[in-house]
Amino acid sequence: MYYTPDNSPVPRSKMKLFAGIAVLAALAAPASTLAADAAGKPVCLDVNRIDHTEVLNSRQILFYMYGKKVWLNTLTNNCSTLTRQDGFAWESSITKYCDNLEIIRVLRTGQVCTLGAFTPYEKTSNPS
Repeated sequence: MYYTPDNSPVPRSKMKLFAGIAVLAALAAPASTLAADAAGKPVCLDVNRIDHTEVLNSRQILFYMYGKKVWLNTLTNNCSTLTRQDGFAWESSITKYCDNLEIIRVLRTGQVCTLGAFTPYEKTSNPS
């Protein structure tokens, strides 16, 4: 069971309906708006390879993979209540998270936001 910000319960079936609508909307988007890797395929992350995540701001999340690779996801819209302290959750029966298809829910507020494009990320080192 999920809860809205005012603590009223939201049945799991309704959450799945919202998720399904978001997926259908993303699939209906023109191909040019979906991110793609060098081979022209959407970028998908294997959930079993994700070590941890780091919220940078209300629009960007880093996905740290086992094996040291890091992906930056730029959300499709500003997720105003997403901060480093709040965290987020998502539920899916799919074992891969692909560009522009997954929705997340901010734990504290219940705000629903859509993941955007995944791009490779490398931290820049500051010279001393």
